[in-house]
Amino acid sequence: MNRFRSLLFLLLLLSLPALACNLVAGGEATTVAPTEAVAVPTELPTAIPSETPLPAGPLPTNTPLPEPTATEEPTTEPEATAAPAVDVPALADERYVHSGEYFALLPPAGWETSEDEASASFEAADGSGFIYLQVTDTGHELDAAAFSSFVENRDLNYFREFADYEVIELDVDEETRVGTVSKRLTFEGIPHTVVSVYDQYGPIIYTYDFWTVEGYMDPYTDLYTGVLENAEVDPEKATELLEYYWIYTFTGPGALFTIEVPTPWEYETSEDEVSVVDTFYAPDGHAVIQNITYDDGEPISRSEAGEFALTLLRDFYAEDITITEDQVQADGSERLTWQSQSGDYSGISFLETRGSTFLLFTVMWDNPFEDVYFETLDYTVSSYAVPE
Repeated sequence: MNRFRSLLFLLLLLSLPALACNLVAGGEATTVAPTEAVAVPTELPTAIPSETPLPAGPLPTNTPLPEPTATEEPTTEPEATAAPAVDVPALADERYVHSGEYFALLPPAGWETSEDEASASFEAADGSGFIYLQVTDTGHELDAAAFSSFVENRDLNYFREFADYEVIELDVDEETRVGTVSKRLTFEGIPHTVVSVYDQYGPIIYTYDFWTVEGYMDPYTDLYTGVLENAEVDPEKATELLEYYWIYTFTGPGALFTIEVPTPWEYETSEDEVSVVDTFYAPDGHAVIQNITYDDGEPISRSEAGEFALTLLRDFYAEDITITEDQVQADGSERLTWQSQSGDYSGISFLETRGSTFLLFTVMWDNPFEDVYFETLDYTVSSYAVPE
């Protein structure tokens, strides 16, 4: 697996210049190559972007999935320039072993190392290169389609906050379960190229993010390939981690609420004149987080809210939904525990009214996967908060 993975990565790196030329020739490039050596940032964050682990850590406050910053298309084809000079180190003599023993590798010699419970990062002193390795336990082995969803949505939700975010190429090998995504983005005003490699071992997915300042990828190709070739993983040990450990904070319409959701889950939103529906799908589709915000300008009484909630549940999910438990919460919201016999799935919904606004927040799961998703969904429910 390591041999194939490093070869795939090397081929992707070698294809980046050609891909960049194709984009420019087609008039679709959003970042042109610099005509002189770019300034190198003095510092890269140890976790990129504002993503936080479950359950502890400083929480980001930004709303997910902002539109990427638009840039003007180049009017002329950029001049070809030599790659900037950079002092590329050799691999370190001593192997780095994560404290949890989930993985080990030979990092670039002299690069600063830091780690948390399920990740590690390695940073060049001049900021020209940065490696971030992250481990995710999905609870059970994802099939090929679910793995593809994980790759696409983790990449989107994790990187799209950056200005000028643009995917150059996304490729998933369904047989080997290795995915690669290359993209451009701007960090602290400086263009970067990032190549991410996703490597699946049963329920465990190792994600490698390789960062370079724009134009430095060629000098770093051999180094980054060497890091991959020498990486060792222990997926059995990594099953000790909580499922979907990595999360981000989502802010609902009108900042009415915030919740923390797993980074690789697919986000979808729809709206009309009186309602907004925000939905998050697990990669395998066996669990869903959803919030319905409804406001037609008319106040809604508690009795009307209960009837409305039941109507929505039966319209959205299943006609045979049965409420098995109904509890009024300390904050005044109402908790409904329900199930659908025909669909073989269950859920928990919270309903509340704020003036003319009606909110219905739901987590649901296919019954055979309750054990897989219970902790993740329970944490999302506990994270629901109303901004002050």
